[in-house]
Amino acid sequence: MVRIAWRSLISHKLRTILTTLAILLGVAMISGTYVLTDQIDRGFKEIFTDAYKGTDVTITRESPFSGQLTGAAEGLPQDMVDQVRAVDGVAEAFGYVSGMGAVAVDGEVVETGGAPTLFYSYSPTEIAPPQYVEGHPPERPGEVAVIQKLAQDKDLGPGSGITVVTDAGGQEVTVSGVFTFAAQSSLGGSLLIHTTLVDAQQWFDMEGRLSEIDVKAEAGVPAEDLAKRIRAELPANTDVKTGAEAAADQTKALSDAIGTFLRPVLLSFGGIAVLVGAFIIFNAFSMTVVQRRREFAMLRALGASRAQVLWSITGEAFFMGVLASVLGLFAGLGVAAGVNQVFQAAGFDIPRSGLVLQARTVVLALAVGIVVTVLSAVVPAMRATRVPPIAALQEGAELPPSRFSRFMPALAVVVAILGAALIATGMYGPGSTLVRLGTIAFGAVLVFVAVAIASRYFVGPLAAWLGWPLQKVSPVSGRLARDNSRRNPGRTALTAAALMIGLAVVVFVAVLAQGLKSSFIDSYDRTVRGDFVIGSSNFMTIPSDTAARVQAVQGIEAAVSLDAQQVQAGNGSLQVVFGLDATAIRRVWSFDWFSGDDEVLARLGTDGAIVEEQVADALGVERGGTIAVTTAEGRTAELKVLGVYRDPMMLTGITVGSAGYEALFPRPQVLMVVAKAQPGADIASTKRAVETALESTPTAEVQTSEEYKESTVDLVNQLLTMVYGLLALSVIISLFGIVNTLILAVFERTREIGLVRAIGMSRGQVRATVRFESIITSIIGAIMGIVVGVLFAWVVTTRFAGQGITFSVPGVQLVVFLVLAVVVGVIAAILPARRAARIDILQAIHYE
Repeated sequence: MVRIAWRSLISHKLRTILTTLAILLGVAMISGTYVLTDQIDRGFKEIFTDAYKGTDVTITRESPFSGQLTGAAEGLPQDMVDQVRAVDGVAEAFGYVSGMGAVAVDGEVVETGGAPTLFYSYSPTEIAPPQYVEGHPPERPGEVAVIQKLAQDKDLGPGSGITVVTDAGGQEVTVSGVFTFAAQSSLGGSLLIHTTLVDAQQWFDMEGRLSEIDVKAEAGVPAEDLAKRIRAELPANTDVKTGAEAAADQTKALSDAIGTFLRPVLLSFGGIAVLVGAFIIFNAFSMTVVQRRREFAMLRALGASRAQVLWSITGEAFFMGVLASVLGLFAGLGVAAGVNQVFQAAGFDIPRSGLVLQARTVVLALAVGIVVTVLSAVVPAMRATRVPPIAALQEGAELPPSRFSRFMPALAVVVAILGAALIATGMYGPGSTLVRLGTIAFGAVLVFVAVAIASRYFVGPLAAWLGWPLQKVSPVSGRLARDNSRRNPGRTALTAAALMIGLAVVVFVAVLAQGLKSSFIDSYDRTVRGDFVIGSSNFMTIPSDTAARVQAVQGIEAAVSLDAQQVQAGNGSLQVVFGLDATAIRRVWSFDWFSGDDEVLARLGTDGAIVEEQVADALGVERGGTIAVTTAEGRTAELKVLGVYRDPMMLTGITVGSAGYEALFPRPQVLMVVAKAQPGADIASTKRAVETALESTPTAEVQTSEEYKESTVDLVNQLLTMVYGLLALSVIISLFGIVNTLILAVFERTREIGLVRAIGMSRGQVRATVRFESIITSIIGAIMGIVVGVLFAWVVTTRFAGQGITFSVPGVQLVVFLVLAVVVGVIAAILPARRAARIDILQAIHYE
């Protein structure tokens, strides 16, 4: 039976290739994801290990938590370096200051694609100094050194002039040298800048303080022992680690970021591709079993048992799965390289360490490919075992119906209910985010399966309705295509289901994105009274004096800073605290009060706060209650809730007045400035005046309200484009499925095609028939995908309606998706239609 399975694969090369490709692409996406992320993991590990080489102990300020908006750390006293040097076993110790900002060359901000620009002060006593390839380290105020990638991209070298921008504003400096970091010319798109200690302390408001102290041990002193000695001499709010621990923590932080975002996202698209492939494999084997029914009957007549027939087909699937897995594993290397090229094109030059092919990746690729292929073929294989031996002697014998076929409608309902229950559990139930997302994903898969099962019962009428216009255009070809689509509704349904899955996800994302864009625009129009928004062009903060400089511009009525940093609330959750001028904010901002009114703004003081409704619900507080908060520096406060407002898209957090913000965060961190023009002022000329006032801060981006809304919508559209690109893989796989189905259908109808050709049907009409059938199948898949995708989006937006997300259907995009489905159908029909038209009439008539 093994020989029969192998010969079946060899004798049907095109079917084998197309079916193998269906699963190969999904396996390639999964294996490529692991190869890429493992390369990134090892690349960063090597960088940090090299960076901490020679550093035995590191000392930093301990923080209760870490987050994206925690601001710059308060740091350590500068005189702590002398205290550390006095510890027995210390050979050398030095401190440095670090921070984030931006760099401008010739007045243009250097874009990093969202990656940070990091500043580090350089010390001549550095334990593991960087490698300088040109010039020398900064030696006096006003000098900086730049990482090699920046120097190469912007043609910089010793003596070049650049502008550095921090919260202190823009500073004109001179490049003294070019260096590499841990033998790397770049660091994942980030820019690295070396400064003098004096400059760094001034730019980052760290006079008399340091961000970190690094220590080298005397010969023979273990790093662990030295860390214990230093820890015993320093205050409890310092964090003392060995250099190896610090390198491991840095690597783990990046690995966790990759593991919680990049890897799951890419794997989810790989999973969708594998699911589409599973439908195609099931359909291909189902058709193959029908076409080979006389072959299986002959085997039974010659003495083969049902089990042997079963193992023959599952063996064929096993061989195909092995082939797809092995090829997919190696194709994954190409996927990893391709995704990395996309990152580089976007400005993320991510470090990686050669080829990293772990045993886990190999095992997973083989397991996914083989298991999915075999399981997809089990049901068709079981149907083959029911072919009676007598069928070998019967012309046109059909497979006996399954004894469970009458229960299929009920099964579809049960599977759909179970899928809906899992989706509801994931959306409303407890558990970690990863577990809940997994539950939702499994529930969605069950819904897809339920729709595929049920679709056989409405595909016939739908095909008749869709085929009617085609029959009017071409009476003969249109009618045949219409009848062929209805002849085997189960086959048409499964073929359409493969396209349905990919398109449903595309539609879901499109509808959800449309809702987000509409919600943001509606929220902005209701909330913001200002005419201008000044933010950072590189997703960083802007200098603290920006509002004052904008306020001084002629034609500006009011300019208000919006500061933001994270705190840890009493229940352990991280929340954003917004700081604003409670008096001026009413001129540029409108609050939608749930509890309270504008009068409470004047009473915020140093311990008052107003809270967004969703945040108040999460914290379990209401007007009159209190919220205990802790900053990243360890400061604590008990904030009195004076009011609750609705603003889930803009000020989603805890809002305090300027005095309260300064009490929590001595150093400002301005997220944006909202400005309002004076009545009658020309918006265009006022904008130019504001830009002129901020020329010394190249990172400050001045936008009108309309421009700000458009740029936010454009950002969502860019993300959509990336998602569509990744989902295109599932559509390509479904195209292979349609091609495979049509080729098998042409093979099955060889005699029928010969007869219609014999009575006068032209080659062109045969090609049109196959093409029309492909179009009907594609449109059915598109319709099912649109319906399911819109339904999924409605469920999600209903769940998160309280967070400001509205349900909005992008009608134009849905029409485009239908048109693309027709294009897919036409492309998929090219090869099958050509094969059908080239069938020899006489041979076809005698074909059995």
